[in-house]
Amino acid sequence: MPRKTDPRTQARAMPIAILMILLLLPASSWAGWLWGSEDEDVARVQVTEAYLSWRTGPATGYPVFHTSEKGEWLTILQRKTSWIKVMDSRGREGWVSVADLAQTVDVTGETVSLQVPDLDSFGKRRAEAGLMMGEFDGAAVMAGYGGLWLTRNLSAELWGSQILGSASEIRMVNGNLVHQPFPHWRISPFFTLGIGHIWVEPKASLAQPEERDNSIGHAGLGIRAYITDRYFIRAEVKDYKVFTTRSTNEEATEWKIGLSIFF
Repeated sequence: MPRKTDPRTQARAMPIAILMILLLLPASSWAGWLWGSEDEDVARVQVTEAYLSWRTGPATGYPVFHTSEKGEWLTILQRKTSWIKVMDSRGREGWVSVADLAQTVDVTGETVSLQVPDLDSFGKRRAEAGLMMGEFDGAAVMAGYGGLWLTRNLSAELWGSQILGSASEIRMVNGNLVHQPFPHWRISPFFTLGIGHIWVEPKASLAQPEERDNSIGHAGLGIRAYITDRYFIRAEVKDYKVFTTRSTNEEATEWKIGLSIFF
């Protein structure tokens, strides 16, 4: 198994790292769109409280610059985490909190219902995805995964990983079953078992070795730590067994940490 990386390996890893970052960064936009799927049904809302404050940006740190009075109609333009951009009849635009907008009514006169991701939503998630980095037997590893929760305690995941070492490049695909005994905890442990396949591609040398691929199995444990909205940190350690055609099998240890989102 590879033990360390060199500058050429790191250079080859850069496009992969950039791709992973690009895949992750848009998540706040399309995940926010998914959370606010109900927003299409409440494109216009009416203020029912005495007033509704507007801010110049989507956070409490931005100043209040305008207020809407009771009875005024607003058009919903965009959602960003816990803030919603609105426009009034004069074309002015600003940001109001989801909590404040939940006090308004829609065109039917019903109170607006907006989904606000929180710790309770984290415990009831149906799917998740994330990007992680770490080490596989001493070599840098980058991995991405998607998971579907079958019950509140059991999920099925599909992983893809690339391991970059000084002597070889390794690609790995795994299917995992994950058991989480306390899904409602903010910091919750989990256990994982899985099987998959690994492809080892040795780097060029005077004596060119053959490429090889083998089946693998693993057992591991980790934790998830809920942060805010739909984001959480995931960290884990796995012990792998590589099933070879030789008289003995190989073993490797992997640790990873990364950012995930849930739906």
